[in-house]
Order: sequence, then structure tokens, then C-alpha cells
Amino acid sequence: MKLYSSLDWLTNIVRKPGLWFILALIFLITLLHYREIQAYPGFLVQIMSDLGLSRHAFERILYMAPMAWAGFLFGWKGALITSITALVCMLPRAVFISLNPLDALVETSLTFIIGIVLSISFVSLRKEREYRSKLEIAHQELQANVQAIQQNEKRLASINQISGTISQSLELHQVLDNAMDNVIDVMQVDAALLFLLDEDTADLHLAAHRGIAEELAKGIDRLKIGEGLNGRVAESGEPLFVEDVSTDPRLTREMVSKYDIHSMLIVPLNSKGKVNGTLCVAMRSYRTFQQEETDLLTAIGNQIGVAIENAKLYQNQQEIAEKLRTMQENLRFYLLQVTKAQEEERKRISHELHDETIQALVALSRRLDTIASKDKKLSADLSHELEEIWQQINDVIRDVRRLSQDLRPAALDRLGLLPALEWLASQVTEYSGIATNVSVVGKQRRLPEEIELVLFRITQEALRNMWRHSQASQAEIMVEFDKGKVKVNVTDNGQGFHIPDKIEDLARHGKLGLAGMYERAQLIGGLLTVQSNPGSGTSVSIEMPI
Repeated sequence: MKLYSSLDWLTNIVRKPGLWFILALIFLITLLHYREIQAYPGFLVQIMSDLGLSRHAFERILYMAPMAWAGFLFGWKGALITSITALVCMLPRAVFISLNPLDALVETSLTFIIGIVLSISFVSLRKEREYRSKLEIAHQELQANVQAIQQNEKRLASINQISGTISQSLELHQVLDNAMDNVIDVMQVDAALLFLLDEDTADLHLAAHRGIAEELAKGIDRLKIGEGLNGRVAESGEPLFVEDVSTDPRLTREMVSKYDIHSMLIVPLNSKGKVNGTLCVAMRSYRTFQQEETDLLTAIGNQIGVAIENAKLYQNQQEIAEKLRTMQENLRFYLLQVTKAQEEERKRISHELHDETIQALVALSRRLDTIASKDKKLSADLSHELEEIWQQINDVIRDVRRLSQDLRPAALDRLGLLPALEWLASQVTEYSGIATNVSVVGKQRRLPEEIELVLFRITQEALRNMWRHSQASQAEIMVEFDKGKVKVNVTDNGQGFHIPDKIEDLARHGKLGLAGMYERAQLIGGLLTVQSNPGSGTSVSIEMPI
């Protein structure tokens, strides 16, 4: 491997013109050194005389030149070979021809040694020059890297600034206004225009602008895809720089030339891999936008494109949310009207049962009683049968009266919530055997009819659920009157149950009564809370603002 490396080095050396120049120089000096008849010019003779040098000593000194030059050109290997070659050339004269061999040998040795030192010095000088050259190149590369880093930092800072500003709001008009202000500031331009793509008409419409007259804005407010400079960018998706817009044949609106617009840079607004508009910056003077500025504006355009897409999605969500809210309000209104209609129908049926059905049954019962008391000739069996019919009619009267009260207790309309709840508690105690009490906290007062009706119905449904499922022995209804609100709490000591995590799951788990209670509470802005665990009873609370 070393042999191949040495051969390569020698091949490279042989190919260099400097080698042949050094060999020619050694040959010339050697020729002078051995030809006695050769005469030197007078000024050289004078210099040698002044320095106290003989002709042959001067010639030996001349050998240092190719030694040093070889060291400078070829390094220490070339210097060593050249020095040995020069030594070989000088020794024959010093040993065999010189009149003073000892002095000649000393001069030859000193020439060889000094030549070697000079060669090494020139090798070091060459290495130092190469090192300095490398340092200079490294310094230039470092400066270029620093400039690139600074430009990147500036670019990132600008992008972050714009990204932070335009992301402060999801309202489209605020996003566009913030974007225009930041583009003017970052790009240091006279005007900025932002076109958005209308997907329905495939047109570009001017959505925001800065630095141009309103007349110009109206003149370019709509562009077809491919029309003009912005239309071409929207069509191609590539940035476009125009040094002088006023003379560009692609310009389709002459009004732009009227307002002295010259240099222009246009980039697309990209989002999700598609173009949704263009961003244009313009100068009233002539300006060449560098590639870094084009890249910066492209990055800004991408940021704005994403922000616009997010703003549009937010706007669509707001519209959908508004529609849902309107639908929910309408649905709540319809449910409220249906509930009112149901309650009115209950009230009507209750009154009919009380005023007509019960009265008719009472009249029938009295007629039977009259018949039984007037006719003394009735048989015992017939009298017994009439008595049973009379008792059945009285049972029907009691059941119809209870049904009438369940449909719409008269006490609720006449006396208010508390008497109606006390009647309800007595009914539960009478028919279920569950001891039910009513307690009051705060100063009692009448409430709006709608609120009293909802509180009564929720309490009624809570007690009905307790009666059917809880296996409780005691229950309590607590009514709390407070400033601005009223709260009814129904608790029992029954077996309890597991409550679904979501209200929406109540109906799916068969808790239809609870689902209806939640709906009633929501209709008039109340808050229903149900607390229960298996084995620990149940608490149903309804809080209503008044």
C-alpha cells in the first residue's frame, strides 16, 4: 500500500512543471560550478568581493535556491531529494578538484545543512499558507453559515410573529387584517393584497389589502383563475416575481399601471395541499426580491393559508352551532308548548271527571240508596246485591276522585305548591304505606304557576319511582325558599340504584321517569340532581331560579 502511495506521489511530482524547472536550475548551477572558463558579470563579481566569497563558494550558495524552492513546491520529501541531489553535484568538486578540499567540504556541508533548513522553513511556510488559506475558507464558510443562520432566525422570527398574530383570533376578518399589517411590516413593501378563492364560482376575490387606493381595489376585486398575475399564480401554484408590472404583457387590468405600481412578488396561499388564494406584495419603485425573500413570503403565505382555512372551519362550526342552538331553542319551545297543552288537557279532564263523572256517579249512588230505603218489599238477596252495587259505585267514585287529583290536584291551582305537596305526601302514605313528610326551610310564598307545576310534577314522579322500585319505608320532601331561587329535595331510605354516567343514557337504561324529569327541569331553566348508590337510598333535587 505504501509502495503504491509513493509511486502515486512520484507520478504527480513528475507531471508538475516545477520539477523540471528545479532540475534545469540544478543543471545550470552545476554547469557553472564545474566550468572554470565561465565568467560572471562584473556586478556579481563585485558582490562576491564585497561579501568575501569566492566564486565556488558563491556557486555552492546558489544550490540553496532549488533546495528551498523544492521544499516550497513539493514538501519535505522533495526538499530532501533535491538537497541530496545538490550534495551529490557539489561533492566531486570539493573532494577531487578543489585546491582546499577541507574548506570546500565545510562549505558543501554548510550549504547542504542550510539548504535543508531553508527547505524545511519553506515547507513550514507553505503549510502555514495552506493553513491560513484553509482558515480563511473556513472563516468565509463560517460567515456564510452565520449569515444563513441569521437569515433563518429572521425568517423564523417573522413567521412566528405572523403566526402568533394571525392565530390570536379565529374570526376571518381579524385574521386577514392582522396578516396584512404583518406582511407590510416584515417584507418592508409599499402595498399588500390578499385574494381568496371562491370555490363556488372559481373566482379570486380581493379579501384584504393595504397601501392601495379604494378605486384600484374596486377595479381588481374579482379575477378569474388564470387571469392576470394573481390568477396565474392561483392556477400554477408557483411564486411569481415581476420587476415592472406596468410593462408586463400578462397584466390584464390597466388600472394597476395608472397607480404607479412597479415591482411585484406574488405567492400562493396553500392549505392541505391546495391553493386557496394568493398573497401579493408590491413596490412603487423598482426592487429585486431575493430568493430568501421569496422563500420567506412563501412561508408566510402558507401560514396565512392555514390560518384562513382554520378561520373558515371555525366560521362553519359557528354557523352549524347557531343552527343547532336555534333548533334546540325551537325544540325546547315546542316541548314547552306540548307540555303546556298536556297540562291543560289534564286540567280539563280532571275538571270533567270531578264536575261530571263524579257527580253522575254520586247521583247514581244516591238513587240506589233511595231505592233501597223506600222499597221495603225487596228480598234479602236483591238488597244485598244493591248494596254491593252501591259499594262498587262508591269505590269507583273514590278511584275517579284520586285519578282526577293525580291528573291535576285542585290544591295546586287553588292553594299553591306546599298544600299540593302535602296532599301528595298524604296520598303516598295512604296508598303505599311509606311514611312521607313535608318540611319547609325559609319564608314560604307562592311561585309562578309554571314553576309550581314543574316542581310538583318532578316531585310526583320522584315519589312514584320511589313507590314502585325503592322498597323504602320513609321519605321526606324538603322545600327550601331562598332569595332568587327555590329548591325541592326528595329523599328516601330505599335500596338505591346505579345512575348512568350521561343523561343521554337514562332512556337506554330504562330510566324513563328520570329522563322525563330532566327534560321538565330543562324546559324552564332548572337544575336537576340525582344522587343514589345501591343500598344507600336516593336523593332527587330540583333547583329553580325565580
